[in-house]
Amino acid sequence: MRALLIIEELKKLLPLMEKVYDMTWRKQINGEQVCNDEKLFSIYEQHTDIIVKGQREVKFGHKINLASGKSNLILSCEVLKGNPSDSKLYQNTIDKIVNDYKIVPRDSVTDGGYASKENSEYAQGKGIVNIVFNKIVGSLKNITSSRSMETRLKKWRSGIEAVISNLKRGYKLFRCNWKGEAHFKQKILWSVLAYNIRVMTAAVVAKL
Repeated sequence: MRALLIIEELKKLLPLMEKVYDMTWRKQINGEQVCNDEKLFSIYEQHTDIIVKGQREVKFGHKINLASGKSNLILSCEVLKGNPSDSKLYQNTIDKIVNDYKIVPRDSVTDGGYASKENSEYAQGKGIVNIVFNKIVGSLKNITSSRSMETRLKKWRSGIEAVISNLKRGYKLFRCNWKGEAHFKQKILWSVLAYNIRVMTAAVVAKL
């Protein structure tokens, strides 16, 4: 009976074995460039993406796009599919903040990866006054009301690294042990919710 159960479990893996075989044949024999969307990175967590590669250590999981504000609350959290470039995420994040909170932020400061002329112009069109990318290249310039405002926003962006580190370490976002894609997303969102509750609680206690 136990042997039959093992055989049934192995049969469930046959489609995955065929996918790995096909993927390997196409790349190694036919010399094709297989897209990441067609690759299988994990047998047991098939939703897994490759999110860091190249010169840095290869890591697997899902890319998370976060937006925070002056309060240090996490205002937006998206668990992404694939490994989209940061510059492709900027406009949707701005729209999400405006739609969710019914207010246009005065300032926007992000990593250099979000920088592009199109994103800067999009933020201006939305009515954002100060638009800062932490690192910019080429002819692109930050748009601010003053040099001191640009400096303040860059310092604030550096301080957000502490928020990200706190979220990762304090709420165990370095590794997710919850099974399945839906549970992966739930783990992320519950962790963000718990972090926000702690920030709000600390703000209330500070006023007592």
